[in-house]
Amino acid sequence: MSGRIIDITTGISPNTPVYEGDPIPLIEKVSSIEKDGFVVSRISIGTHTGTHVDAPSHIFEDGTPVDGLDPESFMGKAVLLDLSLGKGCITSDELGKHYLEYADENDIDVVLIKTGTHFESSDTTDFGRKLAATAGSWIIENGFRVVGVDTLSVDTDPSLPNHNLFLRNGLNIVEYLNFSDAKAGIYYFICLPLKLVGCDGAPARAILLDMAFFT
Repeated sequence: MSGRIIDITTGISPNTPVYEGDPIPLIEKVSSIEKDGFVVSRISIGTHTGTHVDAPSHIFEDGTPVDGLDPESFMGKAVLLDLSLGKGCITSDELGKHYLEYADENDIDVVLIKTGTHFESSDTTDFGRKLAATAGSWIIENGFRVVGVDTLSVDTDPSLPNHNLFLRNGLNIVEYLNFSDAKAGIYYFICLPLKLVGCDGAPARAILLDMAFFT
């Protein structure tokens, strides 16, 4: 195996940015090595903290919760498109233009969109570009099973058109990925959300496998 594994997960700490109104992460030790001989910590986080998956029940009353999603549906050949240098909202035309380079690739299930979020910045509001509703339509029309972004949401509009479109059509959403160490290209994507029973979403660990990994 000559390829490499790229961790594209945003870690969770009390400083992790969250969507406006979501719970601020809390991690506190409840035992110590000095006193108890071991360390145990209590965590309090929202279901959409750090890199996370949105389940259909996030939007729909009768939607499938995150523990009902097939883990295999979060794995597959992926294309990472770098749109971080553009201006304004990401449109269908822009996605199509960047995807042309990879249009001859077979069996691409996952589209990952690098929007320009600056994870090294001390400004926790320094997020990248947002997806326009037309971008959501392009993603559906091109048959992807998973969409992943490095922002806190796949939507700009409070009515959540992309969330509704994706989750209604069985397309998995992964938000707040970290593409700092990943360049545009073809990879194998693996993302495993926590099995939180009955929940609307869950934090996840996500990685990219360089395609050289399989040669």
